[in-house]
Amino acid sequence: MAQERLTKDQRREQAREIARLEREQRMKSQRRNGILIRAGATVAIVGVLAAVGWGIWLGTRPEGPGPANMAADAIVLQGDGDGGITAVMTDGIPADGTPTATDPSDYDVPVHIVTYIDFGCPFCQLFETSNGPQIRELIEQGYATLEVHPINLLSTAFQGDRYSARSANAGACVAAYEPDAFLDVSDAFFAQQPAESGPGLTNGEIIELLDGAGVNSQEVTDCVNNESFKGWVTAATERALTGPLPNTDEVKVTGTPTVLVNGVKYAPSDLSSVEEFAAFVTQNADFSSTDDDATPTPTPTPTP
Repeated sequence: MAQERLTKDQRREQAREIARLEREQRMKSQRRNGILIRAGATVAIVGVLAAVGWGIWLGTRPEGPGPANMAADAIVLQGDGDGGITAVMTDGIPADGTPTATDPSDYDVPVHIVTYIDFGCPFCQLFETSNGPQIRELIEQGYATLEVHPINLLSTAFQGDRYSARSANAGACVAAYEPDAFLDVSDAFFAQQPAESGPGLTNGEIIELLDGAGVNSQEVTDCVNNESFKGWVTAATERALTGPLPNTDEVKVTGTPTVLVNGVKYAPSDLSSVEEFAAFVTQNADFSSTDDDATPTPTPTPTP
């Protein structure tokens, strides 16, 4: 059957009805969108408040206790009188506590060497591989003590895997549980240092490195895997960077390695020069702290 033709008035009325329905649909859509926008804004506000609360909590939470034998934010190594090297045993820094600065006068030696190092730092590697042997010899001879501060400056240099922070934590784990092996572990870290801008060592590889240096206790393994001293590494690094450094006029660490001999900062022309470092040690040695009848140790001989 043929479709009935609409009159002019009917077509006009139909157009009005279509326009009315379209207006109602737009109004419904606008109301629905308004509800969604308000709901989204509420969620966003809640998210912002949650983030603010999280940030406040992070800023106020305790950093956790520091590792044992690092009360000064560092491990102190001394000669044992028989040609060996032992760590000075101390309590850890209490949760949210402050470090206790080492008192060099507690040790009957003319030289107190302090280093601030990053196990991922190539300049630290250059200094340590060159001068580490003679520093070790000075300690063994009873000529010096060594205070080592492992800090984190270069985590972003290792493809975002936080290698510098994790290796500093591993150093703290060794200090806490097998402190007498610290110097061997430090040597191993620098001997096996990954290339900057490449990937850092994984926790498994760090544990293998420690095992090769004679450290294989379950406490250290768990400490490395759990990154037990992560908070302390962050706090100790911040303290080093903001200063002031104890027992020195230096305001703060501005780069690694930062090396001090009896409070005087070492600023060599060549970090790898054993002769230059030996001369600096001799120049700043203080024999006033030794026993009156002690025989001063001769000028340290550079180790090839």
